[in-house]
Amino acid sequence: MQESEPKPTASDSTPSQSWQQAVEAFPAEAHALLNTIWLHKGVLDHHTVGQLMRQIGCGLEELMMRLLPLAQQYAVVPVSHYKVGAVAAGTDLQANGSRSLYLGANFEFSNAALSSSIHAEQCAINNAWLNGQTGVAVLAVSAAPCGYCRQFINELAGAQNLTILLPKAFYTPSSRPFSSLLPDAFGPTDLGVDAGLMNPALGQHNLGINGAVASGVEASLAGAALAAAKASYAPYLTDDAHAYAGVALLLADGFIVAGRHAVNAAHNPSLSPLQSALAFMNLNRPMTASKVVTRAALVEVHSKASQLGSTRLTLQAYAPNAQLDYYTATVL
Repeated sequence: MQESEPKPTASDSTPSQSWQQAVEAFPAEAHALLNTIWLHKGVLDHHTVGQLMRQIGCGLEELMMRLLPLAQQYAVVPVSHYKVGAVAAGTDLQANGSRSLYLGANFEFSNAALSSSIHAEQCAINNAWLNGQTGVAVLAVSAAPCGYCRQFINELAGAQNLTILLPKAFYTPSSRPFSSLLPDAFGPTDLGVDAGLMNPALGQHNLGINGAVASGVEASLAGAALAAAKASYAPYLTDDAHAYAGVALLLADGFIVAGRHAVNAAHNPSLSPLQSALAFMNLNRPMTASKVVTRAALVEVHSKASQLGSTRLTLQAYAPNAQLDYYTATVL
């Protein structure tokens, strides 16, 4: 098993010592609710957030900052050993000031190029996107976003209205508009795209797989990857084609998780469908559930921005024994 792949311990439902230490920083009455994250996934709906705000006696932004040590528990960092946590707040503002929250953490791979790493900010945004959010209003990060992440965040619909929360060691005040972190930005509007990542106006892409697909597990994986490709974000033309792509992963316990391509105007901060799937897997399963990938499927519209080569290399680093099924799709 690769060092970057967490060992499955599905029979053990007891939170780790480091998780317990992070939880103990909260008032005792909030411990039980926070421990449900360990047993479920790194998502807190606005009802849970409102309850935590009452139990702790704080506002949304303070809660987000206090949740960062929990988000860091999801980090997979065999290369840097530097854990970064992020918490994204959705656009579903409630009367009590609560919003749904989505945790994120950095994810690295042994024996793979550093460019395959997933940043905590990307992970939290991907978590919100794949859980049905249509925007991010506030983003808390345990360390100041690097330039790569600032460019990725700039792709978001409504990025100009996004608030960034950082520890006061980085900036005072710790809450500031995202636009102050990326002046003279280059983004979607420079390439004639007004919608932006997570904007539901983009809708579903009408795609169909070319050729026949076998039945059983292969069909289930291909279907999940196709559904992800239909919901991918790739508004920029490459060789007169949009790089719509999705990946589905079959885990050792039979669970299937999928991820979508999120293309960036500046190209390099794009999130590949495999990165999206692995990040979503890491944040949307119980902490002790299997993270062992046994098979994968990639569905993409053929273009000069093919995901096949990078998917093979990253999958080989994370799960060297996993089979990869590949399909091309056509816009119908």
